[in-house]
Amino acid sequence: MKSSKPKKSAKTHTGPRSHDGVEKVRPPGARERNRARIHDDIYDAALSLFNERGYAGVTVDDICAAAGVSKATFFRYFDSKYGLVDEFNQRMSQRIDNSIDLERMSASECIRTATETVYQEWTHSAPQMRALAREFLRMGAHVSDDLGDPMARGLLRTLTLAVEKGQKRGEFPSRLEASLVAPMIVMAWTLSFAAWVDRDDETDFRASIHGLVQLVISGLSDAEASGGSAMTPTRSRSHNRRTATARTAR
Repeated sequence: MKSSKPKKSAKTHTGPRSHDGVEKVRPPGARERNRARIHDDIYDAALSLFNERGYAGVTVDDICAAAGVSKATFFRYFDSKYGLVDEFNQRMSQRIDNSIDLERMSASECIRTATETVYQEWTHSAPQMRALAREFLRMGAHVSDDLGDPMARGLLRTLTLAVEKGQKRGEFPSRLEASLVAPMIVMAWTLSFAAWVDRDDETDFRASIHGLVQLVISGLSDAEASGGSAMTPTRSRSHNRRTATARTAR
């Protein structure tokens, strides 16, 4: 599975078909390589500026000047400044896609591996990437407001597929909508990242991000084991304790 790319990004063209009908992939030509270089130059220039001034303090004109391109060129690669945030998200989504195997790994393993990938990317990336990650967090409301939002689509698609795989295998209950579980995992990531930005403690960050995601996984597993609401056993035990206390009092 691959994340969608920014509008009008460089494409790899295919060549003629072989004798067995399989289409051969032709290496990108000079034009495609040049487009990819310009795309990365704009993105890298934007990251540097975001790190220096913050996302709100940078304009498209600033990015164009730093990258040495015109505004017309900028808009051939990105729809807006927000498109750079989307690009960050899509790159993160692609790294997560590359780290998991939906066919061989359990759904829980996929989710945990994706979580570790997020942790590694955020803690070991350049300061510029962290600056853009902060903007991802600032706009995080879009994850819950609109599940089709461009910023969230790659991450949500990956996680939704993982949960759906778990449901098909009986690992998670099928009555829960996978598309509603996925945003819970993304929000666990963003909440942990928010705490890390304030404290800058990588050890605590790792424990927090994995701990919150494990709560989601455990909740799914408990719901499957109980055959009903995951809260039902807790309410029953509480009710039993109150009943036992009342009998003792009598």
